[in-house]
Amino acid sequence: MAFQTSKDTKYNQLVLSDITVIKELLTFRGSIDDTNFNQGACATNSLKMNTDVISLFADLDELIKKSLNEEQIKLLSYITKDYSNYTIAKILGIPVKTIGSRFNTICLKIKQENDRQWRKVTYINKLRLKTKICSKCREFLPATDEFFSLNNSSKDLFHSQCKKCKK
Repeated sequence: MAFQTSKDTKYNQLVLSDITVIKELLTFRGSIDDTNFNQGACATNSLKMNTDVISLFADLDELIKKSLNEEQIKLLSYITKDYSNYTIAKILGIPVKTIGSRFNTICLKIKQENDRQWRKVTYINKLRLKTKICSKCREFLPATDEFFSLNNSSKDLFHSQCKKCKK
């Protein structure tokens, strides 16, 4: 069994499909995990964290990469480093009052990407639905109207790009 600290036990049953969990993990990340999500590093504090917590942060990092733009990642990096909203606003040149709503949007996008990835795996691995490769991102996705827009002129009735890429 992996070594477990008292701060780890708090995070054992957490899932990334809950916005409250995502907010807490991101807000208190600096005190839990000393890695920086946008550098793709493994947890350098791994001896102090169990594998479940490390895995949770690795999954969170992947969702961040897949769902956020550079501006959102920059804002998030300051939040995870425990900068005040005033300091973040000053650094980024944005109004202080927008920090909270932007953080909420970031957490929602992470949750939505987590849900999308969960549905993708379920549809492909459990339900064994047919797949289609997106011509832009090259990702294999379920050939459903949830992932691809309908296109009556196409042989398979779906556009070549997934909905996420067409945005």
